[in-house]
Amino acid sequence: MIWLKRRFYAAEFGPYQDKLGELMMAMPARYAEFLMVSTETEKPLVSDYYVGLPLAELASVFDGFGEVSEVELPREIDTFLLGDQTKEPFTSRFRFRRRR
Repeated sequence: MIWLKRRFYAAEFGPYQDKLGELMMAMPARYAEFLMVSTETEKPLVSDYYVGLPLAELASVFDGFGEVSEVELPREIDTFLLGDQTKEPFTSRFRFRRRR
């Protein structure tokens, strides 16, 4: 898998969530490898968004995103946006942050 990251304000991530969903529908056999999660930052309404893709060639539609390695992924996330959180690509990498 390849991982991408970009910071967005409020709902600016929306068009990229739509693109990810379209790619997932076009490649249903690999649906579990399409993921989008986010973590909150210190700034209100600003979050870091992470996109998981099965193939590096698909990254070209995510302009402004930078590639990150597996070790740079957060282990705890705040929000799950797209994918299948019951399959290994998600369960082996992420858990939800506990809310206080």
